[in-house]
Amino acid sequence: MRAAVVIDYQNVHLSGHGQFCPAGVAKHESLVHPLHFANQVLLARKNAMTARGSDPGDVALGLVDTYRGLPTNKEQPDHYRRSQAQKSEWTRDRRVSVTYRPLKYYWEDGQRVAREKGVDVLVALAVVRLVQAADYDLVILAAHDSDLEPALEQAVDAEPVKDGRVKLETAGWRNCKRLKANGSTLWHTFLQGDGFVNSRDRKAY
Repeated sequence: MRAAVVIDYQNVHLSGHGQFCPAGVAKHESLVHPLHFANQVLLARKNAMTARGSDPGDVALGLVDTYRGLPTNKEQPDHYRRSQAQKSEWTRDRRVSVTYRPLKYYWEDGQRVAREKGVDVLVALAVVRLVQAADYDLVILAAHDSDLEPALEQAVDAEPVKDGRVKLETAGWRNCKRLKANGSTLWHTFLQGDGFVNSRDRKAY
């Protein structure tokens, strides 16, 4: 069984940081490596299913489809440089895909702030596209953003999921929001503190 893991990167990164990092640890010092994270998801999935007496199957990771906001070189040149270096590092493994969407900048209370716009749409489209293409036997959405639930609802109703050719699941950190779809009970893989530690990207950028 081949698996594709779709990651809403900022959502996963910031949720993990808030859940598991001690106070004072900077967000850029707790980066999540997409490949490490996906491997931890599959490991936690296997352990949880085995503990419940279910057969997790023989799962091979085929794709880590990652979506993230990109700082602009004009507004945040250092952040831009680091983001490009991170993408270069992460995609050294051919299974990892990183898609960036430029951040939007606004003035707020006299300060320049950056916001992600459109990343959740790209994540939603990716989940539906992967399910409909049926190139992978298992598609796992890693996110805690309820804005993505309509995409799960669309994917649940897709023919490859209905006829059993594709399994659709979700994953994320323990004690963070679990996404649902049309009242369907999708298998959800919970990652705990050890999963966060083992997902970390410890390279200095």
